[in-house]
Amino acid sequence: MATIRLVPSTYYLSNSSYLRAANADNMYDNTDSTTAGTFTHNRASTSNTYYAYLRGFNFDDVPSNATVSGFTIKIKASATGHTTSTSTSYQMSLSNGTTQIGSTYASGRLSTSIQTFTFSEGSLTWDTIKGYGSNFSIRIPLRRASSKTADVVSVYGAEIEVTYTVPNPRTLTVSASGNGTVTPTGTSTVYDGDEVEIVISPTNKSDTVTATHNGTDVTSQLVAHGAGSTSTFTATDVQLTDIQSGSSYAEYAIGYTAEDPHSGPSNMYASDTGYADYSFDFNSIPSNAVIEDIEVRCYGHRESATIDSTHISRVTLYRGSTAISDSEEFQSQSFTTVTLVPTDMPTRAELDNVVVRHLVGYYGGLVTGISFVVTYSTGTGLDHYTYTFTVSGDATIAVTIGGQGEVNTAYIKVNGAWKEVTVHKKVSGSWQQVTDPTTVIDTIQRYYLKS
Repeated sequence: MATIRLVPSTYYLSNSSYLRAANADNMYDNTDSTTAGTFTHNRASTSNTYYAYLRGFNFDDVPSNATVSGFTIKIKASATGHTTSTSTSYQMSLSNGTTQIGSTYASGRLSTSIQTFTFSEGSLTWDTIKGYGSNFSIRIPLRRASSKTADVVSVYGAEIEVTYTVPNPRTLTVSASGNGTVTPTGTSTVYDGDEVEIVISPTNKSDTVTATHNGTDVTSQLVAHGAGSTSTFTATDVQLTDIQSGSSYAEYAIGYTAEDPHSGPSNMYASDTGYADYSFDFNSIPSNAVIEDIEVRCYGHRESATIDSTHISRVTLYRGSTAISDSEEFQSQSFTTVTLVPTDMPTRAELDNVVVRHLVGYYGGLVTGISFVVTYSTGTGLDHYTYTFTVSGDATIAVTIGGQGEVNTAYIKVNGAWKEVTVHKKVSGSWQQVTDPTTVIDTIQRYYLKS
């Protein structure tokens, strides 16, 4: 049984004119902390309630194959000038975005005493709050007790304490000989079902690389990667579905990056929900390219600070009709940049069908610039190898990086020029590569020369 304490990493204010945050980094700690950041309600009125939201909990720090047996959500805080009303309207609770989650009130009310509060879980499950992701928040209401005194809430830290178990811890041992680097290296703990990637980078890119997994040769499973090229693309077209208003505004993003967006404001919205699919021209990427990485930065905003089923301004990567990234909601009415990365990396052929979908509700928003950054290799200009496997027990990976000058090579003349080839011979009905052609090339056998 293991325990981890997840902490927030950001905040959101429901009003940017009358709410202020100070020393926010002090809030991004667990409830053992003794230093505080503050939220201040500085409007001289006792009739206005504003909200601060702590969010950005590091859910990914819980192993993906873990079984969660329980969780507890806490905050350590105090307040001065805070309303003394006992109404639950002014009690801390949990929320998804800015939508309060029912029956999740804190165990007490803010006062001048520093206290650690625990939140009721209501009907929440671990999968539910993890699914909320960056939108999962602790909601802190701020309302003045007196028009002459600011409401200041001091937050010392907040946490989600998670208890979990993981299946069968295993030992991974990776070693390398020769001239180059291997990552990871040494001994580490992994778990059954984990996917492990070993990255092998020869110093001399022409050196041969071999590998064994628990003594079995896996050299044929190594994947060679060329030196990466990176290109940034902007949207070339947009297709609209069920958009009620602002259709012309959707075109603002075409040809503009997130770093240099269109200057046009306004919003696009739907009668219920609708979306704009932004497509890109990837013809400059060779058809044989291997897609190594994708990062898509979208510059946009939302029409209303509320986030619920009718207040939507959300972007997602789609391949055809399938979402291949997590969805990211624009959190602010001010323009900000959100980043999308694929959870399912498309192939080069699939990349042509990938779009950025901007989903809006009756209260929508707008995207005015997209930077679609693709890193790819073509297999030329070798950079490194990878070996990937799924853990199902202890694993010992041994990598050998050796110079090609240590083995003999074979050549054939093609159009008057000598070309290096690999030599294979048939053994028990299957072709096997011959490492040193000089040991067999002069015997009476049938060979296969592969360029």
